[in-house]
Amino acid sequence: MTDRPIMFSAPMVRALIAGTKTQTRRLATSPLARAAVGDRLWVREAWSIASIFTDVAEVRYRASERASHTEFVEQVPADLIGKAKVTWPAYRPAIHMPRWASRLTLIVEGVRTEPLQSISEPDALAEGIDRLQFPDRGDWGWPQRHYRDLWQSLHDKEGQRWEDNPEVLVLTFRVQRGNIDRGAA
Repeated sequence: MTDRPIMFSAPMVRALIAGTKTQTRRLATSPLARAAVGDRLWVREAWSIASIFTDVAEVRYRASERASHTEFVEQVPADLIGKAKVTWPAYRPAIHMPRWASRLTLIVEGVRTEPLQSISEPDALAEGIDRLQFPDRGDWGWPQRHYRDLWQSLHDKEGQRWEDNPEVLVLTFRVQRGNIDRGAA
């Protein structure tokens, strides 16, 4: 079992929390290509340290800023944060999230590779495509069309675009709420 970081945007973090995202596709050349069933992935997302007290620090997450206080704020033992400083109200990018600030852990349950365009409707839905946000229907399948749009918004380099149909790594996982080192719930 190996632990690895994985980054997600705020909408995808909300889908993880809601339980509607149980799958992700990454380029087959990604460092995640070495992932195996049983590996744990700690989610990196936009975050901020709101305050530091004697025993705890409050960490806030952009993905949950309009949610309840208990979802928006996590308390982290102050001895874990090292020399970190208060950054609130500014958020730090996901790439800079340290392991101790992560609040979601993904347990890999399936790993496969396939051409990007072979995504099925159930797989597009497992990617977090929201039926309420995208209610239209069409001949080719609205979930795949909206997943294509999402992919295109994230990948604009040659060889990575939708029309290039790159080989992708497909990770299926279950979501555990909680930090990877502090016992995900």
